[in-house]
Amino acid sequence: MKIAGRLSVGEVVWTAGERIGGHAQTKWRTIMACLPLLDSLRPFIEKREPVKPTAGDGDGHLDAALIPSWRSSGDADRYRGYQAAWVTPFLGRSVLDAGAQTGELVARIVRRGAKLERLVLTDHEQGWVEHLRRRFTDAEVLGLSLPGRPDIAPVDTVLLVNVLGHLEHDVETIAGLGDVLVPGGRVVVWEAGYPELFSDFDRDQAGRLRRYTPEGLAERLRLAGLEVEISRPVNLLGGLFNRVMVGRTADFADPRLVRLYDRLVVPLSRLFDRLPLRFGQNVFAVARVPAE
Repeated sequence: MKIAGRLSVGEVVWTAGERIGGHAQTKWRTIMACLPLLDSLRPFIEKREPVKPTAGDGDGHLDAALIPSWRSSGDADRYRGYQAAWVTPFLGRSVLDAGAQTGELVARIVRRGAKLERLVLTDHEQGWVEHLRRRFTDAEVLGLSLPGRPDIAPVDTVLLVNVLGHLEHDVETIAGLGDVLVPGGRVVVWEAGYPELFSDFDRDQAGRLRRYTPEGLAERLRLAGLEVEISRPVNLLGGLFNRVMVGRTADFADPRLVRLYDRLVVPLSRLFDRLPLRFGQNVFAVARVPAE
């Protein structure tokens, strides 16, 4: 689809998102007038306040000096709910969320009614550790650089959401965290999926080293000594959105497409998860420590 000066819709959107000048804004208004968007979506993507993009894969990096003033933008609410819906059924009564960062996901899990008797939260960044202590006063919160084994009493679930793909030693990380699980305990993993989606955004903004296939993630879990129960793609439409839009730039900071992703792509993509998918933006896996 070509609009306005022979630029494709995607090309103009990216240009408009990177510049604030009148020319870019004019092109954006031209596109908005032509795109067949629902009126209910239009207010979300026309606003311009700065938002740290999630791209459906996490929050990226935030400068340590900005952590004390961090507030949730709400732009990934549906995506967080999507993640929580997948992981919550596999959680036990005691959970270690390794790399919890903002705590947005675990807060959503609690709101979904998860029966947690004990919650342990870790992060390698001291600013997030302090943030988590303020936010979750009843949780055990500690600093932890991965790979590393936290000095805690055993738990029955370890939660790893968009963590392993940022680490050079992912197998060692899984094995170390597996050491704090009770026999039969689970590791629940949500990761960025499919190497063909790896982009400059992944490397430069999200700090990601790799994306996983279901087979590749399952193999890493087995190498760490776990028995794999599930390893499958999820979020088909998110993968297509990622391929078309996010992979084009390393410095995308336009909140409008993030809102469009969260309010349109995520709800529709959830419907496809009932099918035996062969591709998706994410990979979801569950593995167990062998029972004694």
